Amino acid sequence: PCSSAPPLHSLTMPDKRPGDALLNPAAFPEPKVRPNNPNFGSGSCAKRPGWTGDAISDAALGRSHRSSLGKAKLAEAIDETHALLGLPKDYLVGIVPA
Repeated sequence: PCSSAPPLHSLTMPDKRPGDALLNPAAFPEPKVRPNNPNFGSGSCAKRPGWTGDAISDAALGRSHRSSLGKAKLAEAIDETHALLGLPKDYLVGIVPA
């Protein structure tokens, strides 16, 4: 062990950390100008004209990638990607988390 290092039990955490101000809602005042389309931001977003929930009726929302539906959706995406890219038959396409 390194004799110059203080023991862990003697270390204290600082009262303030660099990102603490970002956690305070008062740090973000309401904007003075609002967008023309209120469906803008990191939450709800504007949909194309005529969009309805039917567009995602076959989506695997709330389903695990391990479910039969999730596996089928992944297989379909992999097959379509392989065809779209025109890859040779012995090439593999993989989907990884990122």
